[in-house]
Amino acid sequence: MTPKLIAIAGGTGTIGSWIVRALHTSPLYKPIILSRAISTHSSNTSDTTTIASSTDPSTKETYEIETRYVDYTSIDSLTTSLTGIHAVISALLIPSEKMIEYQLNLLNASIAAGVTRFAPSEFALSQEVHKQVDIDYAKIVVWDAVRAAVQRGDIDAAAFPCGMFMNYLAVGFAEGESERRRKSALAGFSEGALMFHPSPGEGGAPWVEVPLTEEGSFPDVTMTDIRDIGKFIVAALGIEEPWGGRELGMAGETRNMVETITIMQEVLVEDVEVRTITRKELQQRLDGLAQSDILPRIDVQYTMACGRGGSVVEGVLNRLCSEVKPVTVREFMEEAWGR
Repeated sequence: MTPKLIAIAGGTGTIGSWIVRALHTSPLYKPIILSRAISTHSSNTSDTTTIASSTDPSTKETYEIETRYVDYTSIDSLTTSLTGIHAVISALLIPSEKMIEYQLNLLNASIAAGVTRFAPSEFALSQEVHKQVDIDYAKIVVWDAVRAAVQRGDIDAAAFPCGMFMNYLAVGFAEGESERRRKSALAGFSEGALMFHPSPGEGGAPWVEVPLTEEGSFPDVTMTDIRDIGKFIVAALGIEEPWGGRELGMAGETRNMVETITIMQEVLVEDVEVRTITRKELQQRLDGLAQSDILPRIDVQYTMACGRGGSVVEGVLNRLCSEVKPVTVREFMEEAWGR
């Protein structure tokens, strides 16, 4: 059987590269990376990109993947590059108005090229929660267009929320062999800490900021390892029934923050300081930030969303694709910090 071609927009990024790795291991699919044209590679040309099989520096295995260079501002250019493609998975990360333009062009080019399935860049919160985060308005615009295309019968599509990246639990600092394992668990994730601060090497005890619910309790949080996202996407491609413009959520594990903190303490063999914060206090923190403070505002708004239950994602793919066994919080913590 000839493998189906799957194009990954942003396939060299953190999430995209793990989708590429997962597709590479399946005999049913062949990944194609879409990358923005540059001075050395004009649009509608192709080359090969070397992908490491793991972010663990002790693992030297690599493989070559075809890269097609595209002009995301041109639907015609994208349509040409998508000839013969079965599905397009977007993992683009462009925090600007171009995120809308690029993804809508990618959607329309997919339709023009006869692509069967499309997934916009998601891999975070559920659609309803995007209304609580300023920068996520772009995702709402794109998803509305995607659903409209599905309703017209132009293409099949789905969004793939995954909750909070479990890899936040590996942010910090360690030494020697522990540092190697921590970096491997990060899986290329390079963002700063958010709510969870597990590193015992930062000059104090590990700590967690807990956004309290309206009732004053600890919220539940869905966390998924970035490395498992690719596995879920491969499994989703094998679903025979239409994606149908649905949110096909994936969940590494959903736990109350009390349980996660307990696991942190057991693995780190150290008390974890708990710092609770109310909605009112978070709002005051947000009000103290300028509109230009984009990243700090995102952190506060995501934390606020978590306190409202917005970090919980229904594991639709967990039910539909039971062959995928995602990493649990305890397994991840033991990998990153286990002694």
